[in-house]
Amino acid sequence: MLMGTFAVIAPLNVMQLESPYSAIMSAVIFNAIIIIALTPLALRGVQFRPASAGAILRRNLLIYGLGGIIAPFVGIKALDLLITALRLV
Repeated sequence: MLMGTFAVIAPLNVMQLESPYSAIMSAVIFNAIIIIALTPLALRGVQFRPASAGAILRRNLLIYGLGGIIAPFVGIKALDLLITALRLV
């Protein structure tokens, strides 16, 4: 029964993660690290710089939009490789 479930979700493994267990562990660890890393930034805030709304939007989309899409893929894959190499799962 359990192996049948893995066969059904196998096409969703676009990052080629080792196993569902290592994928879940990698995602949880990545989220914990990101929360800890971003908390000081959120508490400190950002410096105000006068600029047009278009320039601010463009800058924020570039930094936070692309970073928010790319960083999780890279981070979770790296953690999956580390977890697999250390044989934690």
